[in-house]
Amino acid sequence: MIDVFVARQPIFDRHDRLSGYELLYRNTAVSTIADGAAADAMCTDTVIHSFLDIGLDDLTDGHRAFVNCTREFLLDGQVELLPSQKVVIEVLETVGNDPAVVSACRRLTQSGYQLALDDYVDDPSFDALLHTVGIVKLDVLHRKPGELAALMRRLRPFNVQILAERVETMDMHQECMQLGFDLFQGYFYRRPELVTRKEIEVGQTAMVRLLNMLRDHETPDAAIESGFRSDPTLTYKLLRIVNSASVGGRGIDSIGYAIRMVGRQMLYRWLALLMVSSMVTGNDVTDQLVYAALLRARLCELIAESSPQVRHPQALFMTGLFSMLDVLLRMPMRDVLARVSVSDEIRQAVMEGSGPYAEPLLLADAYQRGEWDQVDVLASSLGVLPMQMAWLYTKSLTWVNEQLTGVTNAVAA
Repeated sequence: MIDVFVARQPIFDRHDRLSGYELLYRNTAVSTIADGAAADAMCTDTVIHSFLDIGLDDLTDGHRAFVNCTREFLLDGQVELLPSQKVVIEVLETVGNDPAVVSACRRLTQSGYQLALDDYVDDPSFDALLHTVGIVKLDVLHRKPGELAALMRRLRPFNVQILAERVETMDMHQECMQLGFDLFQGYFYRRPELVTRKEIEVGQTAMVRLLNMLRDHETPDAAIESGFRSDPTLTYKLLRIVNSASVGGRGIDSIGYAIRMVGRQMLYRWLALLMVSSMVTGNDVTDQLVYAALLRARLCELIAESSPQVRHPQALFMTGLFSMLDVLLRMPMRDVLARVSVSDEIRQAVMEGSGPYAEPLLLADAYQRGEWDQVDVLASSLGVLPMQMAWLYTKSLTWVNEQLTGVTNAVAA
């Protein structure tokens, strides 16, 4: 497990109403500024932690998220992974104002994104961007008398909202109000608040394999699904991607359905971002929990295939996998399921022990625990011979070992 951090600072309008939060990079629990990494790495980590680890709605309470965007993030199109209806893209002052940047910004606004130009300086070469963005941020700290008023006069013809950034005193707040600023941000209102969460690490080897498969148009969907099935962590991340507002899936009951909903191109781009910000775990406890989760998932699936009373083996694989995510993520199951969208049947099985998927899950759990009397009762109820369970369990063990051996061989290669 690792700790992930994101800071948020509120932005208010002229009527003291919350307009959104700027999301800020932090690398430790005691960091008060964004440091310790290159700008592109900070941008990538903030996006990954905000959207896939912590969750955007948890960070912003449903308000807009102001997300810093570097030149690479903008021109490579990575920013288009973010939900246009929930973010404001802050074009950093280091991005530049050349034709490539202007073209990318226009494409974003045409796609429904709102853009903010950060740390504006009075330079006519930025006029093309001023015709594209909807918000301009002015650093008001230590400005000379009359300088802010001149900048406001310069910006008003462009029909943009003007945000006063780094407002630290009541006097500055009142001055900005009198000058006609539309939005306000700074220590006077609130310092950045650190949000932290424990998150399970993602193995780089599994991601490399999946990235290669997604890039190869000849790779069948079944092979990609198999790649996710062999890694509970990536399956969880997949559901987080689906759950992001840019995809908006509900009621997922299989890995294949989740992959089809996201689409190969978007999935490749999200995994590429994960790859940049990830490190191999090497944690023995986590490795054993992954082994147990895969074993239970596969056993649930085989029980479903063997029982005349149970349908949807793929959904049972997901049920078995998710039944151990609370242990893997070290958080209550209700919090795990609050962060992803799964079908009601899976939710009922793992939370309440009820519904059509509950008995196969209980049977798999009982067999792993060695509770043989319960195994006999549940197997008979599902139309599975108790002696058949030993064969199903052995088959599950073989499958898990094959999956993990594949990862080990890939590392060695």
